[in-house]
This record gives sequence, structure tokens and C-alpha cells, in this order.
Amino acid sequence: MRESSTSSLIERAKQVLSQDDRVLGVWLVGSYGRGTEDQFSDVDLWVVVAEDAVDGFCDDWPNTSDEIAPTVFQRAIGRRIFNQITPDWVRFDVSVSTPDAIGNRTRSTAKPLYDPNGLSAGLGEPGAPKQPDAGRVESITREFLRVLGLLPVVIGRAEFVVGQSGAGLLRALLIDLMLEDVAVEDRGGALHLDRLLPADRQQLLTNLPPLQATRESVIAAHVACATAFLPLARALHTRCALPWPQSLETAARQHLSTTLSVDLPE
Repeated sequence: MRESSTSSLIERAKQVLSQDDRVLGVWLVGSYGRGTEDQFSDVDLWVVVAEDAVDGFCDDWPNTSDEIAPTVFQRAIGRRIFNQITPDWVRFDVSVSTPDAIGNRTRSTAKPLYDPNGLSAGLGEPGAPKQPDAGRVESITREFLRVLGLLPVVIGRAEFVVGQSGAGLLRALLIDLMLEDVAVEDRGGALHLDRLLPADRQQLLTNLPPLQATRESVIAAHVACATAFLPLARALHTRCALPWPQSLETAARQHLSTTLSVDLPE
């Protein structure tokens, strides 16, 4: 049923957008553009319009969206990105660009849906596997160490529910770091880890201790996340030629050891 709804939405989007004179082309991107979609995938549309038509097209988008399908949710992210959800929960996202952006996409990640001007000829060749982003690796690591150092606060205050949230954040940062180490052209969204992470890392995440609102559980979860995170973070810092935040790590280790008698593995 959902597959039929998704196909109908794609066809309706093509019909509506092809009748708009401002639209120069429409492509499926995301999982549909890569050919990795499944029955749970959202629909990502990339719409290219003339330079002088961008503002008008984006202003009109809520009405255009309604022509494509009724929605129970609409949101604009910035000026040129839109999220929608239909009553039968088909999610479709739209990004708007001008023709000068054609070369920023590749043929392996964008599938033409409506291309009367042959703009697809300007798409790039399939790209090289993505490498870790140095700035993101550094940011994730510093945030992980900062949150890790808050453990004595939640334990000291017996705020074990808050501690559960902190452990969940550390787990999310661990996943983010693992994804930075995935060498594919387009990593896509975060809702399909099975396709991206190797089996040993999937197992590592599966084996993280379950979270309960107790002192012992919160501490165990923080330690398990740190034990998995720190070696990978150091390796990625080396690959990215980044200096390791040794003073921050040392301070966090000493803080946990002094206040909680928790000594992290080296």
C-alpha cells in the first residue's frame, strides 16, 4: 500500500512540476537517486529553477506542495529546503537549486524525473568515496568529552534519568563518529545503519549495556561508550592530521577518577 502511495506521489510531483514554466528540471535524489530505496524510504526531490525565479518559486512552494499531495506536516528549512508528510505518512523533501548547481551532483546520486533541457548531461561522474570530515570529527570528539565530563554532576545529584539522556547522547555521538569512517560516495540519512556500518560495529552498538535510571547503569553506559569511542576518535584524528585534544581528555579522565573512582580504559 505504501509503495503504491509513494509511486503515486512521485508521478504526481512530476506532473505538477513539469507544468511550472519556472522549473528547468527535477531529479530524484537520496535513496531513490542512488537506487537503494526500500518500502520505508522517503522521497527526495531536487528541483532546478531559473536564477531569477528562485524566490517566487520558493514563496509559492506551499501551494505547489498542496497540488502534489495533501499534507499533515510542512516545514521550511532555510530558504530552499522543504519537508512534507502526507496523511498516509509518505515523507517527501524538496531542495531547490539553480542551473549552476548541476555539476555539484553526480549521475550515481541523481535520477532524472523531468529533464526537458538535457541538464543531466552536466551531472558529474560518480564521486570518490567520502572521507572523514576533519571539522566534524573534531567537533564530535570535543562534544563527547564535554558530555562525558558531566557524569559526576548527574551522579552527584542522583539525576539518573538525566544520566540516561547523557548516555544516549554519547551513544548518538559514537554513531556519528562511526558514520564519518564510512567510505561511500553518499552516506544518506541516519535511518539505515545496517547498510552503512560493518557487522563488527553494528555488534558493538548492539552490545552496549541497556540503560536504566540507576547509578550503576548510567555509569556503565558512559564507560562503555567511551571505551568504544576514544580509540576510533584517535584514529580518525590521525587520519585527518588533527591534533588530539589531550588536555581535555586528561581533565575528563581525572575528573571521573577523582569524583567517582571511575578509571576509563586507556
